[in-house]
Amino acid sequence: MNPIFYDIPRLMELARNNPDELERLRLEEIENLISQAPIHLRKRLRGLQFQIDCKRRLHKNPLGACIEISRLMLDSLQDLNLAIQGELKPTTASSEQRRPAEVIPFSAIAN
Repeated sequence: MNPIFYDIPRLMELARNNPDELERLRLEEIENLISQAPIHLRKRLRGLQFQIDCKRRLHKNPLGACIEISRLMLDSLQDLNLAIQGELKPTTASSEQRRPAEVIPFSAIAN
């Protein structure tokens, strides 16, 4: 982790006086972290970051975004706990449970 994140007074100063620079720094650090992750995890991390960014955009204030992101993390933690305990149900149906779809034809529209 970049030493800038240990410098809380500097981050507070950026938040007050230069929020664009703080946002640039945030995006840069996220990209650095994802690019340093093992290749097989990068796609998942980018997807997770996309979800986080969407939650941030949906809220007009930082506290609402923080609560939503915390909820996202808690849901993920609960799913992980259930998976470890063997209680998490698969999200996709197994091939035995799948049935052929019924295709309903649309009648041709006359011009």
